Amino acid sequence: MPRLSRKFSYSKVYHIIVKGIDSQNIFYDEKDRNVFLKYLLENKKQYEYQIYAYCLMVNHVHLIIRVNDEFLSKVIQCLLVRYVSYFNKKYDRSGTLFQDRFKSKLVENQRYFLEVCKYVHRNPEKARICKTEKYEWSSYLEYIKKEKIIDKNVLLHYFNDNIDEFINFTTRNNELSEIDNFAEFEVIERLTDEQATDIIMQKFKINDTKQLEKYFKNMSKEELKQKILEIKKIKGTNITQIARITRKTRRIIEGIWNKI
Repeated sequence: MPRLSRKFSYSKVYHIIVKGIDSQNIFYDEKDRNVFLKYLLENKKQYEYQIYAYCLMVNHVHLIIRVNDEFLSKVIQCLLVRYVSYFNKKYDRSGTLFQDRFKSKLVENQRYFLEVCKYVHRNPEKARICKTEKYEWSSYLEYIKKEKIIDKNVLLHYFNDNIDEFINFTTRNNELSEIDNFAEFEVIERLTDEQATDIIMQKFKINDTKQLEKYFKNMSKEELKQKILEIKKIKGTNITQIARITRKTRRIIEGIWNKI
């Protein structure tokens, strides 16, 4: 299947997500994280872009950056290649460390910019690692204390340069679920019907689309329930799409989907 062309933001602001291949860890200790941040800072200076937020998790990284379109891929690729070289040498390994292609989500309005920065800073809390204000591997503490890597004037501008307003916006607990829902919708790559069909066919070892239609046609309710349970785990799909692919009514798929 041909790779989809990368979309560019008219604001030049992007939410970048890089993940370890097969969800494997990309950081094992403090030195790994410090080396990545060192390379990130050097990369930023070399290509002259801005960093508004970041968060280093165990097996993935979030970045909110503003960069010219023509440098986007080169900036991230150079950063990752350099870190992989360090990582492989340290842990006596070879080969790739990151998923084949980094994700870049367009940030083109004020609301999404504020919400996605909040989402990035609250990622450790979402993952139940620790409170946002206690996590030392995100840019949140740079906003509170001294900036080392980030360019914090842009985000703070929306809070009238008032740190207390920024803290209140970022950490108030009653909006955590709302932030998760909003941000996850933007972060998950929505699959096309063709992509979803290919994944389903591979999952159930189906050779062609004609066989796919027959596969679901005479299936018992219990069998269908089990298959939909597996399909629901595929990120980026939805009820309407699965109804189209399986040739079942939306009502049937929705009835199973919402009970799982």
